[in-house]
Amino acid sequence: MLIGQDNLRDTFKRLIKDGDLAHGYIFFGEPQVGKYSFALSLAAFLEDGKFEEIETESGLPKRILEEALIIKPVEGSIGIDSVREIRHFLSQMPVKSNLRVVIIDDADTMTVQAQHATLKIGEEPPSKSLIILVTQNFDSLLETLKSRFQKIHFPRLSAGEITGLLEKHHNVDKKNADELAALSLGRPGRAVSLATNDSAKKQFKNATALLSRKEPKRKIIDEVLESEIEMRALLTEIIAKLANDPVKNYDILKSITERMTAMSQFSTNKRLQLESAIWTI
Repeated sequence: MLIGQDNLRDTFKRLIKDGDLAHGYIFFGEPQVGKYSFALSLAAFLEDGKFEEIETESGLPKRILEEALIIKPVEGSIGIDSVREIRHFLSQMPVKSNLRVVIIDDADTMTVQAQHATLKIGEEPPSKSLIILVTQNFDSLLETLKSRFQKIHFPRLSAGEITGLLEKHHNVDKKNADELAALSLGRPGRAVSLATNDSAKKQFKNATALLSRKEPKRKIIDEVLESEIEMRALLTEIIAKLANDPVKNYDILKSITERMTAMSQFSTNKRLQLESAIWTI
């Protein structure tokens, strides 16, 4: 189910075979284009030699990856305690794989302190280790951190590829699959969410209403404010729609991504950041 990523898969297989894998990578690109899924599949390949889709539940792999540590935001951010956990994990030698793998999802939510701590690990990486940062907001990472890790861009996929994914793996009929593929903006994760996830469907409607000015902004803000997940889902959906014309919408996109980064800081007033992001539309 790793559609549209054959070249990347072959490249990483070759790097591993030749012993040329870097100590750290940044997987970046728009939301829901398969960055995190690919990182999980790469970790699995290092353990058992099978490069295949890893099913997840609540964002975490359903199967046990014995040599992998998954770091995700807690209450909207990744703090210094998570980086201490990474250092401890990488201090141990792998048993089932040649490498211990750390995957930091939504790496753009790392606090500045956490980014600096991650940079220190990257500057003197433990032996037998691999760190993968997964981000949709590449510019929110420190320049020094970006320079230390190799960068891999994940592009959008074709509508045909996404239609095939929905038909084959999610039992969506051809007509609905084509409609969802058109709405997906080249993002397979978005298409799957719109097909299967009620929250994603709701935020799709909210974003559409905001951008078409069919619903009062205050009403939608109040609806999502109590949930960090809903807030980020709404802003991500808005970004997805505005990204169809990135030149025209550059200033708005820049403002929203900056607000999303600010929301990851513990001391930030999330309501104020959300309102500021939405009122720029």
